[in-house]
Amino acid sequence: MAITLVATPGAADANTYLTLSDAQDIIDGLVENDDVVAWGTATTDQKNRALYTATQRLDRERYLGARAT
Repeated sequence: MAITLVATPGAADANTYLTLSDAQDIIDGLVENDDVVAWGTATTDQKNRALYTATQRLDRERYLGARAT
């Protein structure tokens, strides 16, 4: 099943911090390495899954301070 990204800040169903387009802009500014090459050869679904997984990982981390919008 394909993952549909929802990057709307504050949305109840948001599941990523970045849109695929925003992520691509960041990747385009990086020095080419194995991870950048892997991103470039990945399918759209694989990229969506990577962004979703990264968001889940960030949300599980413990940070000092309080959550902000």
